[in-house]
Amino acid sequence: MLNKEKYAKEIAEIACDGYKVAIVHGKPKSCGKCIDCNFYGCNDCTKKLRDWADNEYGKPPVDWSKVPVDTPIYVRYRSSDEWEKKHFAKFENNYVYAWSDGKTSWSTTNGSTMVWEHAKLAESEDQNVNKQD
Repeated sequence: MLNKEKYAKEIAEIACDGYKVAIVHGKPKSCGKCIDCNFYGCNDCTKKLRDWADNEYGKPPVDWSKVPVDTPIYVRYRSSDEWEKKHFAKFENNYVYAWSDGKTSWSTTNGSTMVWEHAKLAESEDQNVNKQD
């Protein structure tokens, strides 16, 4: 999927409101302050926007420093390992830590955490798989 396909609705709304499109933190916004735009300092914003629009959409990397404690995550030691379900504990020295033994900050008795080499956020649909209404 291309960026222009992923963000078609947002781009159309900005254009229909009569604004030019800027890309701020990787997402389309109304053009306002050049210094906030990903294309700041370039000579041809239109060409840069076209290039961005025609590129493959890539999920932005997770800013682990902003992930709330106890957020559901998947972790593994090696890329060949299966993903394990855990809860986020902290981000320290560029490493993601999860609560040990399936615990959370509320259920842990000793505050034990484990560091993991690979981590990703659990998507909202993953969290609802085994829930009952």
